[in-house]
Amino acid sequence: MKNSRWGGALAGSAALILLAGCGGEEERADISGAAEAAAEAIATGDFTDVHFGSGQAQTLADAVENLHEPFGELSPEVRVSETEVEEPAEDSVRPPRAEVTFEHRWDLEEIGVEAEQWGYSTKADYVYDQESDTWLLEGDTDLVLPDYAGHESVSISTTNADRGRIMDGSGRAIVYNREVVRIGLDKSQLESEESQAEAATELADVVGIDSGGYEERVLAYGDEAFVEAIVVRTDGGHVTAADVENIPGVHLVYDEMPLAESSDFAPQLLGRVGDVTAEHLESDPALNIGDTVGLSGIQSVHESTLRGSPGINITVGDAVLYSVDPQPGDDVHTGILPRLQDLAQEIVDEQDVTTALVAIRPSDGAIVASATHNPEAPQVNTAVESTFAPGSTFKMVSALAMLRDGLSPSSNVPCPNSVTVHGQQFHNVSGFQDQYVGNIPFDTAVAVSCNTTFAAAWNDVTSADLAEAARDLGMDNDVGIGVPAIKAQVPEDADQNLHAANLFGQGTVETSTLGMAAAAASIADGRTVHPWLVEREDHPDSGNLTEDEGEQLRELMRGTVDYGTLRDLDPISGPHVYAKTGTAEAGSGDDTYSHTWVIGSQADLAVAVFLEEGEWGSSTNGPLMREFLVGAREILADQGS
Repeated sequence: MKNSRWGGALAGSAALILLAGCGGEEERADISGAAEAAAEAIATGDFTDVHFGSGQAQTLADAVENLHEPFGELSPEVRVSETEVEEPAEDSVRPPRAEVTFEHRWDLEEIGVEAEQWGYSTKADYVYDQESDTWLLEGDTDLVLPDYAGHESVSISTTNADRGRIMDGSGRAIVYNREVVRIGLDKSQLESEESQAEAATELADVVGIDSGGYEERVLAYGDEAFVEAIVVRTDGGHVTAADVENIPGVHLVYDEMPLAESSDFAPQLLGRVGDVTAEHLESDPALNIGDTVGLSGIQSVHESTLRGSPGINITVGDAVLYSVDPQPGDDVHTGILPRLQDLAQEIVDEQDVTTALVAIRPSDGAIVASATHNPEAPQVNTAVESTFAPGSTFKMVSALAMLRDGLSPSSNVPCPNSVTVHGQQFHNVSGFQDQYVGNIPFDTAVAVSCNTTFAAAWNDVTSADLAEAARDLGMDNDVGIGVPAIKAQVPEDADQNLHAANLFGQGTVETSTLGMAAAAASIADGRTVHPWLVEREDHPDSGNLTEDEGEQLRELMRGTVDYGTLRDLDPISGPHVYAKTGTAEAGSGDDTYSHTWVIGSQADLAVAVFLEEGEWGSSTNGPLMREFLVGAREILADQGS
């Protein structure tokens, strides 16, 4: 009789089989119990509950342990798939026999080979012992693995997959495998600890790393180790083979690594790839020592997409029993336009203080450039991860809330010298022109940046209204861009004087350069723009900004360039530029200084520029915005965009 199964009890099998014998009908134990016990034993290596007719439990346990060793904690799933009982002739003295087929499945996804299983079947013979009413296993090692003697060497070798590329906004690769050289010391060439320490210090000094730390690593490694000091590009690296070739014990390993064209091309956004760490190994069992993984930026966030699946060979003795080719990682598509990115980076790098610039294409929300210059903390992505008081650029958010409360660009609004809210007095900036004090059109109040107009609106629009307006202008932290980012912190429960300060970008409200660029893009396109760095598969809710509101906000921003705070800016050719400047007080006492801002848009390009310390948004940031818009217009025209 035959019973087939995979994933349940033996189908159609009775608990007992009746057999007619010499003394009449006797009950015989079902083979299924013995088969299930053997399946469990093969999977675990524990044959305690298996009854043997031949062979030894320890021999089989050793065979299982030998097979399982290279797999670590991974064990197969072993199930009974078929049983066949051979009944002897009625007058025969031979006992019943049975053949059981086992199906083995190794889930290789647990060791990093996605959606792959290694499967095979084995067979085992049983003989029935009538005296003990037991089916006895004839325990050969090939029931663990076909043609397996139990002692052969078993190994798993993996082949790393080609890492996916990071693509620019035009569909060209900006990060892909480029040739590098790993420079280090081969300790087998250095006989004494003294010579090792001297060579480590000399090499560290030449390549520009901490000599004490490198010397410590060299001495801690084994006598035959290669201890890497640095990885540099073979083309254009700051160190060449000629610089280090005369250092005792130096060794060069030529390799490939995913890199951008230059080390200063959007490093915080793109991120870097490096050797797997102990933390990575602990969190992801699929990784092995020597693997490379994304450590920051896009490379880290989109590691699972970029990494791909390694190839694998499972070898027993001299035979390769299972092989899977590596599957390359998928590409990650960004909106970055390299020439615009280079332009943005050049502009911010020319500044002496922390500076950030973000440019967005309003029509689709693509971040086409994002540049950070942070002299004190180069690893911090200030443009998208740091928030500051936005000053008067935030008046565009407040303006949206005020428009929704019934104002229009031509409405008359108060612009007094001062406004007192809950005992706190608010003023316009020093040197504010007297001609604008009094009742003036709302668009004029925005163009000349009257603080008191906005502070006076504290009782007309609520903190919740302000937070909603910020979200509708693209400052929604729940919608990601593809790397860690924050757009704004706009409290919904600020009250009275604190709320009044928030309305003109002081108080507790803070935004990032990304957040203000999103606002400029939303105003430019007349809809809520959710910026993205990495192309999205899903599309977030569109938001509530209407085309009419966008048109009104552009009308409010028009006067900034025509007669307002940017009136002295050199003309910018092409379509009209809509802009808003901002200056926010920071620090305290003798350490008071100003954050300076400007946001603007021209045609299908929106930009925000931030300096942690500047004079005014108009005088410090305005010329930088102009430089970017003029340069970007030339680049896009050259590219036919």
